[in-house]
Amino acid sequence: MKPSALVLIPYLAMILGLHMLQSAWVAFAIYHGLIFLSLAAVKNRPLWKELLQGWDMKLGLGAVVFGLGGGVVLYLLAPLAEINQAMIDPVLGRLGLQGIWWFVFVLYHSLVNPWFEEILWRGKLGDGKKWPVVNDLLFAGYHLLVLVLFLDWIWLVLSIVLLTLAGWLWRLMRSHQKGLLLPVISHMAADTSIMVVIYYISR
Repeated sequence: MKPSALVLIPYLAMILGLHMLQSAWVAFAIYHGLIFLSLAAVKNRPLWKELLQGWDMKLGLGAVVFGLGGGVVLYLLAPLAEINQAMIDPVLGRLGLQGIWWFVFVLYHSLVNPWFEEILWRGKLGDGKKWPVVNDLLFAGYHLLVLVLFLDWIWLVLSIVLLTLAGWLWRLMRSHQKGLLLPVISHMAADTSIMVVIYYISR
């Protein structure tokens, strides 16, 4: 699959999985499955190796703090955006995220998803440019297919700005460190903090 076509993977996964089949698990199966197949098809071993390269302790601390900031922002803005249990639970129920499966999904999204996202967006679709590029916006854009289930339009605008910023900074981390581990860990901190807040609100 050509790099230009890879940006369609998450959009296809969310449209089919979340909006048509109404299953978060199917969405992730399509998303992560197609990423894996696209990488396995070209046997891009150097890119796989990058997942464990590029760590720096000093930069890593800042990167983790930046990631955790995602959960802090969500926690502070949740009351203003009217994100509460009464709003979240029906959506989670429609997507098959109830009981133990909701908890399992939180773990999977927090600990596994960042590896797939970074090898796609900052690996296969990476760019060494210092300023934001179109792919940073496209990374943010696909998240709107998820967030539209929960947020009003004004919060979607804020979300795409913040997610574009995050994608840009993670791309700079990869370029600076010549590896994906730093953005993976930062992304993991972001996903974990956000999912913990959502799980807390849903309880």
